[in-house]
Amino acid sequence: MKKISFILACVLVFSVFTTCASSFTALFDESEHCTVDKDGTLAAYNGEYDEVLEISAEIDGKAVNKIGDRLFAAKPVNTVYINEGVKEIGKEAFGSSTLVYVDIPSSVKKIGEGAFKDCKKLTSLSIGSDDVEFGKDAFAGTDFLYIAVLCSLDTKALGDKIRNAKGDDKFTFDVMHSNLVESMLEKDIYGNNLIYCEDCGFAYRGYDDIEIPFTDVTRDAWYYPYVVTAYEFGIMNGKSETIFDPNENMTLAEAAKIAACVHLYINGDSEYQFETNTEEWYRPYVDYCYENGIIDKHIVFEWDKNATRAEMAYLFSRADDGYYVPNDDVPLTDIPDVDENTAFALNILALYRRGIATGSNEYYYFYPDAFLKRSEAATIVSRIICYDMRVYLPKG
Repeated sequence: MKKISFILACVLVFSVFTTCASSFTALFDESEHCTVDKDGTLAAYNGEYDEVLEISAEIDGKAVNKIGDRLFAAKPVNTVYINEGVKEIGKEAFGSSTLVYVDIPSSVKKIGEGAFKDCKKLTSLSIGSDDVEFGKDAFAGTDFLYIAVLCSLDTKALGDKIRNAKGDDKFTFDVMHSNLVESMLEKDIYGNNLIYCEDCGFAYRGYDDIEIPFTDVTRDAWYYPYVVTAYEFGIMNGKSETIFDPNENMTLAEAAKIAACVHLYINGDSEYQFETNTEEWYRPYVDYCYENGIIDKHIVFEWDKNATRAEMAYLFSRADDGYYVPNDDVPLTDIPDVDENTAFALNILALYRRGIATGSNEYYYFYPDAFLKRSEAATIVSRIICYDMRVYLPKG
């Protein structure tokens, strides 16, 4: 594995600096414009309001513990970075200002009443701690907020606090991962090295940001990543624009179409076009399967019948290129309900050896005569196309 350098809230920071980096007001460099009282409160600022304002935790040797009440209220501030060490943001400190972005460090434990009230232009901020107290109406009157937080924070607890301080649900969290690692072994669905976070275990497999139109495929369904993958690669569509129908049986004609599309994808022939004006919609796909050796010439299926899992194994195993075989020593005897007399037994075994099929329970039962469901077809398709989705099986 390999560590990856990562900047917290990189998207937000990048967008700020690409538009605002030309001008910078650093308070700790201009102590003559600042007044820090004996309690460590930044009580006055009479400097200029440039694009980016940085508030230091120490000014002229004095610790800055708090940003004073109404200090920047109704002022023309744009972007504010509060340095680590500042502990409190006072009442109405930025109220009704022109603030667009603010970076609040983990040291801030109290945000005063109305601190950002009526900041109409405020769209994004980062918060470094979930152990922070929000005063009444701290974010009241703001529009939709994009809030960057580290993955280690309790976003549920923090969300409840912000909801109370804002008075509505118009906000979302952009969760950032600061301890990312690049795996040298696992791949995402596009074949790139898998990126994951050592702090929270989050892994980017490539399908997390893909939107699918199917209302009957929820994120908590076991087949969700497989449906997303099969759809994203253009191998499977829904039964309608919004319905995938994961538990529906698949006909042999539909299975042949998928096998042809998988084979075409693997072989990278992007110029090939299937005919669309044939009397039987599936005939171009079936012909492709015969012409490319996916189906032997002597085998004839009843295309309008439901495909069995054994027939699926025949079609899909022959559509695969067979180059990646992580379980090459798995014997046929490891599949309890399949033997040498089972139809397409060697094709079923090929799917197990390639990590494409794993059986329907902990004992690796295949149920060869059961009908093939659309969710199962999506699973097989995904594992054929994406090696990282294949499964290693123990022998014996």
